[in-house]
Amino acid sequence: MAEIEEENPPYKYEPSPDPKRILGIISVSGYTEQPNSNYYITLGENLHIKTEVERTPWSNFLLASRYHWWQSTDGTTWTEVEKKFNGNSSLNLTPTKLGRTYYQLSTSYVIPFSHVIGSVFYSKVATVDVSPQPIPAKNVKVYTRADYLFNIDSNITRSATFAYSTSTPFNTTESTKWSVDKPELATVDDDGHIFANTRGKSGIVKVIATINNKDSTVVSDSKEITIGNGLIDRAIPEGKKARFEIQGLKDDEREDELSNITINWYKQINSQQMELVKSKSNPTFNDIFYETQRVHPEDDNSKYYAQIVVKQAKGNDDSVLIGPATLKVLPPNDPKVEISSTITNVTFDTNNTETQLNDVTNGDWINYSVNLYNNSRRAIHDSYITLPLHWDTQIESIKIGSTEISNSDYSISTNEKNQILKINLNDLDMHQEKSLFIATTVKNINDRESFNSQIEFHGLDPDSDKYASQGDKLNINYINNQLTASIKELHFEPITLFNHNNLKYRISANNDPNEVVSINDQRRKRRPLKLYLKQATNFINKDNSLIELPANLRYYNDKSFTSLTNKTLIGETTYGQVFNSIKWHKDQGPLLHMNSNNPIPGNYSSQLTWQFEDSIV
Repeated sequence: MAEIEEENPPYKYEPSPDPKRILGIISVSGYTEQPNSNYYITLGENLHIKTEVERTPWSNFLLASRYHWWQSTDGTTWTEVEKKFNGNSSLNLTPTKLGRTYYQLSTSYVIPFSHVIGSVFYSKVATVDVSPQPIPAKNVKVYTRADYLFNIDSNITRSATFAYSTSTPFNTTESTKWSVDKPELATVDDDGHIFANTRGKSGIVKVIATINNKDSTVVSDSKEITIGNGLIDRAIPEGKKARFEIQGLKDDEREDELSNITINWYKQINSQQMELVKSKSNPTFNDIFYETQRVHPEDDNSKYYAQIVVKQAKGNDDSVLIGPATLKVLPPNDPKVEISSTITNVTFDTNNTETQLNDVTNGDWINYSVNLYNNSRRAIHDSYITLPLHWDTQIESIKIGSTEISNSDYSISTNEKNQILKINLNDLDMHQEKSLFIATTVKNINDRESFNSQIEFHGLDPDSDKYASQGDKLNINYINNQLTASIKELHFEPITLFNHNNLKYRISANNDPNEVVSINDQRRKRRPLKLYLKQATNFINKDNSLIELPANLRYYNDKSFTSLTNKTLIGETTYGQVFNSIKWHKDQGPLLHMNSNNPIPGNYSSQLTWQFEDSIV
């Protein structure tokens, strides 16, 4: 049984490239559902490998599909899977021995009752490991090929996708059971194949993976995907432009030009006939949206549609109408919440402003002051603010007005970059003002870092439309309040037998622009420092410690030098100055001086002592 997964398993045929889509349409044929890279099962259990090939609308659908599964136990010799298990896009069999087997599918399209072959596609390789005992899953993680499915019955828009899972440990032998929380929106089969409803029902559905281990433990995970008609309603203040975009697109499916496609945009006011407002043939990927003119009150509740027309084989066209999306025209600049925010370092307040703090380090007490004012004619309900915070920042207290709020009135979540503090505010009435005070402590700063944040206010207007506004941009520059140094070994040019009374220079790696002493000075209080260098020992032969090199180190500063057998100052700073890294030109700094005696061949080394000394101020 293999203990690790292979990154590049062997194959009989080089796997075909992945398919491509334009919008939801297959533009390059291929496997839209590949075998998993790895399967782990217990001896005696059924192996089920699901695949699916989708072809472009321009393919010849008179050709019949033929499936051939191949297997190998050594990655070199491949044989066809037994006929009783072969001939289908999915493989179902029960392995009869332990160990590893590779499986690969070839899918060909042929003229029926002939040997004329059209396109052939080769799947990725499935590596199957059969274990004598079950291996339970400790956790499971759900993924989906697409996050948006159309609730429209059309072969143009994507209304199906696949879910798959990974588990810990990676070689668990237990199978995944699939389900959804809202079967009226979408269904899922045993293979994780998700099908959106085609009855126009929209919403968010949760796809659930459950593993029931044989030891009676259960692990599960879920992921949300959106089911919709392809467009999203917009609420735009009067005088601004609304933008409608086709949903369900992914960056990895983009092509520069959407050939053989026309997108027509329509607008409908009340029950009037739809009006063509934009038409684009072979659009670029960045041109599959419609932006209105500046909206007026008479545009309120107007509806927008997008028609996708695809040129099919033999000159036939196919089309689908997606939408509608409803435009809501809001009062101009209403509501309007004004936000002012400042930050203060109570511990260290030097070179700071109301929106920027410098030289912030562990243990500092950072306070945020926020003032909200609803400068509009409409109240806002279910409101809250969010504030990004650096990792491990500790909340000490939060006040709204003069009242300290309880833990239940705020929450902290995380994303890939930082923490997010959320504070519930309830209602913010017309012309109402609220002030907040947030006290925090800085924790776990390990290196210099600049952190940007911004207060955001969120709520619902009286029409339950979402409203958001942003405060001032805030900046905190963190340091670890330490000085660290990394020192390279010094190496010198080779010495020849008759080198007398001359200098040997350092090799290029020890010369400018390369640093010999790399210093990272993040001290907040930068007292004067001095750096000394001393040659602590003579140059000793590596193979015979009784043999010394007739040479010593000198420290050159311009044209003068000092013997490094004495403690020598090589760098210093004044109060408030950053200690910069040390580097020298070839003829400056430590150089090796050869004395008059002939050296004995060999490798020699000497110990150097580098010493920082803190001045008393």
